[in-house]
Amino acid sequence: MIQETTSIIFTCDELWLLQATIRHEVAQVEQWRIAAPASLSLNEEVSEALLRCEEIGLSEAAVLVSRSDCLVIDYCVPQGAKSPSGVAVGRSVLLKSFRARRELDEGPDNVAVEEPQEMTANDVRDQLRNMTGE
Repeated sequence: MIQETTSIIFTCDELWLLQATIRHEVAQVEQWRIAAPASLSLNEEVSEALLRCEEIGLSEAAVLVSRSDCLVIDYCVPQGAKSPSGVAVGRSVLLKSFRARRELDEGPDNVAVEEPQEMTANDVRDQLRNMTGE
């Protein structure tokens, strides 16, 4: 089953960049063919995350995003954007958004892992002996 939302952990600098670029509405919204590059829910998530960081003293916070939120980030955040202190954060925000889109499209567990063989009691005892050096 494909997820509808996922979370992304953003630093405070990244959150401030999102606050500056993600609007809750856009002019002439009816002229956009698929979806306008604005998201009220993402704007709310970012503002709540910034408040948590400020009130609790966090350096980063998780933001819940949908696929359309990730597309809004892709449209609005410039790759070369910098924080007020001059640190480049645009690219990291975009990469986090791209990873979230992939997770939303493919699911979080898209890596195939082989099932381990069932162990007998003797196998467990042998491994414990090897670990303890007996």
